[in-house]
Amino acid sequence: KELLDSDGDILRNGGTYYILPALRGKGGGLELAKTGDETCPLNVVQARSETKRGRPAIIWTPPRIAILTPAFYLNIEFQTRDLPACLEEYSRLPWKVEGESQEVKIAPKEEEQHLFGSFKIKPYRDDYKLVYCEGNSDDDSCKDLGISIDDENNRLLVVKDGDPLAVRFVKAHRRG
Repeated sequence: KELLDSDGDILRNGGTYYILPALRGKGGGLELAKTGDETCPLNVVQARSETKRGRPAIIWTPPRIAILTPAFYLNIEFQTRDLPACLEEYSRLPWKVEGESQEVKIAPKEEEQHLFGSFKIKPYRDDYKLVYCEGNSDDDSCKDLGISIDDENNRLLVVKDGDPLAVRFVKAHRRG
């Protein structure tokens, strides 16, 4: 079964979408933030304000197919437009899961970009959830991505099995 965006259109391989919460009143779209003692925003977080759409994300899988389904291992990377100065040199901002903390971060350095294809989009209630599959193993080992609130009130996207963030995908239309 194919995956659909908020307009009911099929999610396109290589398409750019805002990843928004399916439920209202629980924050906005996914974006980047500095956490802890980081000098540059590397954590994938949910915007605190539900009026913020977050940063557009490109969702793709290496096979040259047009339509994405729940079966595919996916790469998710943020668009590189309007970046803070500390990230401007990077041409790609793929997501990865940080080992011990299980936080979703971006992997701007080339050597970290071999971790591609670890995410899937799965149907969840009437919407979708993002899951992380360690080492591209079978579906049984995929774990939900959910929100964890840190000491600074950041809404971190983390591997949180059994408490997924329900999401929907809104096309990121280019302006201008």
